[in-house]
Amino acid sequence: MRMASKAILFSYTNYPELNANLEGAGVKMSQESMLRHGSFTFDLQGISRAASHQIVRHRIASFSQQSQRYVKVTRSYGYLKPPGVPEDLKVPVEIKGHRLDLNFEDVMDLTRQAEEGLVSKGIKAEDSRYLRPNAATTNIVMSMSPRQLIHFFNLRCAPDAQWEIRDLAWSMYAAVRLASPEVFGPLPAADESDYIKKRVSIVEDLVRKGENGFSKTQPGELFRLQLQPLLELVHPVETFVRHY
Repeated sequence: MRMASKAILFSYTNYPELNANLEGAGVKMSQESMLRHGSFTFDLQGISRAASHQIVRHRIASFSQQSQRYVKVTRSYGYLKPPGVPEDLKVPVEIKGHRLDLNFEDVMDLTRQAEEGLVSKGIKAEDSRYLRPNAATTNIVMSMSPRQLIHFFNLRCAPDAQWEIRDLAWSMYAAVRLASPEVFGPLPAADESDYIKKRVSIVEDLVRKGENGFSKTQPGELFRLQLQPLLELVHPVETFVRHY
């Protein structure tokens, strides 16, 4: 089952409140201090394990990922199909002398059936999951400081970044621009990349259009920030920001 990914900015430092409290105590934070002292937590849902493997390489962060061992396997678990693989493309596969022409969806369905079949035969889920492909979706919670997020964005928003993590990075960047404009401005990488500079400008416009709706969102509720079609993401990513 193919589905849209979700990037949800679930929790983040309230800088106006933090600065007000610190100034009341006679402490003034510089811009550099704000980058160090803060935390942003994203709930990334429906991303491929190929993308999650890239995300956890950013070591100065905290992660909690959905378990493959304890999540029940069913034929309904999702996957992401790379947009570069045509819907009607089939490849020949030979199984015990029998040739089959399979498309991407066929292969995903075979791996799901095989994994579920092993579990039904009494094989432990921790062993059966070895059949699960990188395209299978997962959920992961990620927390980073603003400074590390900017480093993440500079790398993963670049035009040569892998398409899925690039889409996620732009979605996450738009979310923090809306939630904390006093901390997140144009990306430093925009000075060296016209591609990034152009997309930063698009994000600024989209965030500006979303500010009114965000301000009217009830505290604790999620606001959906519309990024498509202007941001031209390769695959569907729904972007949400919790309002405080």
